Amino acid sequence: MEQEEKHIIGNLFEHWAYVGERAGLLTTAPSYKAIMPEGSDWPRRVFDVQNTTALTEISTQIKAGLLPDAVTFTASVAESFGPQLAAAGFQPKITLQGMIIYLRENPPGACSDKIVFRLAESEADAYTFATIAAGSFNYRVDGAVVARLLGQENKIKVFTGTVDGAPACSGLIYYDEAGNAGLHFIGTLPEFRGKGLAAAMTTRLLQECVADGRRYCVLHASKAGLPIYTRLGFEPVKEVITYAHTI
Repeated sequence: MEQEEKHIIGNLFEHWAYVGERAGLLTTAPSYKAIMPEGSDWPRRVFDVQNTTALTEISTQIKAGLLPDAVTFTASVAESFGPQLAAAGFQPKITLQGMIIYLRENPPGACSDKIVFRLAESEADAYTFATIAAGSFNYRVDGAVVARLLGQENKIKVFTGTVDGAPACSGLIYYDEAGNAGLHFIGTLPEFRGKGLAAAMTTRLLQECVADGRRYCVLHASKAGLPIYTRLGFEPVKEVITYAHTI
């Protein structure tokens, strides 16, 4: 696995583990980790699978309803695990493009003055973020889980954006143990789309990363988000693939 790919998947898996630990939801098995919150789809994942022998156990646990039916790999690992994944009944469900930006070579520009960005500091802020994120991605996000992340700005920063006083967009930064920054949950409510808010939120988060002395920043882009992040200077590396059980 190339170093850039390690940066991307390492930040994502560490981010999920951190959220799970803070919320008291993390399951750590010898060969994988998992988070299965009640009443929330985030972060509902099996991840950091260490070897193919774990796939049979994961499959059994999913069938029993004890693990979430969503197992995430970086592309190179998914390729090497391919035959065993298929044999265990897993098929690709969601594919995102892992991307990286070198901030010293690509410093962020200015943000729009039409958006008011706010660092979440209170429980009310956490629930506002959760509402925006849920509406943006069309899945359940528990504000109580988000609230457990606040006050840890050396590791995680949660932002919301408002337009004319109305909540409109969300974004989150996670700083991993390798010193890299990862952007997560960059979302815009449907009624505010097409106004450049995703690019504006990404720029604001990148400004924060620069201010905090980070050189690398990674994210995982959908097909819709790929052109936005490319224009901002992010470069594609490897895909991140989530598998679902089919047997």
